[in-house]
Amino acid sequence: MIVEFLGNSGAGKSTLVPASIQFWRDKGLTAMSVTEAIHHHMRRTVLGRVVCWLAPRAWQGPILWRVFSHTTAKLHSAAFALRHVQLTRHVLASQLRRKIPRQHRRLILRLFFNMAGQRHFFESRSRSGEIIVFDEGFVHRAVHLFVSESERPDPKRVLAYLELVPRSDLVILVQAPLKVCLERIYERGLQVRLRGLKAEEVARFVEHAEEVINIASQYINKAGWQVIEVENNSDAATCAAGLCRNLEGYRPFIKQLI
Repeated sequence: MIVEFLGNSGAGKSTLVPASIQFWRDKGLTAMSVTEAIHHHMRRTVLGRVVCWLAPRAWQGPILWRVFSHTTAKLHSAAFALRHVQLTRHVLASQLRRKIPRQHRRLILRLFFNMAGQRHFFESRSRSGEIIVFDEGFVHRAVHLFVSESERPDPKRVLAYLELVPRSDLVILVQAPLKVCLERIYERGLQVRLRGLKAEEVARFVEHAEEVINIASQYINKAGWQVIEVENNSDAATCAAGLCRNLEGYRPFIKQLI
């Protein structure tokens, strides 16, 4: 089962990932972050079994990660691209049209295809009863692909992208006011994409991201995706408790899927 988070920078996606994983573990389910799932699933591959046989236990995690990054991830990224040709073409074409620095374009594409390779790998190796939680999956990638401080998002391109992405089993939409998101962004430090921008440019980027998130959330709700919404206006503990209450109502749905 694939779960992904959707929300603006500073909304609290990464903060809530551990809370959602712990919720499912408390219910007796096998829930993992992406990093945990890579280590777990690599042990099911031939290369992973060789690593575990030869390497001391303390070294196995770092070695498995390197093997995945340099071999397995690239193979599964290529397999995903071949399986989703229309989506791959749309992503590549949309980035070529953008008036953004070349290094940003390369970073955006690298992150997208890394995530796509991870998703393809998990789908090929996951077993019944396993839940894998992406803090930023295909839906949230619309923000990376179509948002900048200088471009107004094109709803048609965003929707064309969303129509092509593989559906996740559950999307958790985290919402917070733009002012709160900006405060948190500066408190934790600017991410790579925003470094070097002026304050007004960062604010404009976050405003544009909110537009794309609204487009994406409206689309997936209308298309019948399973969506949970959570407000993150206060402290992390209160928000995590609210998320768990919302997840409680989805237990029958989740058990049916796994």
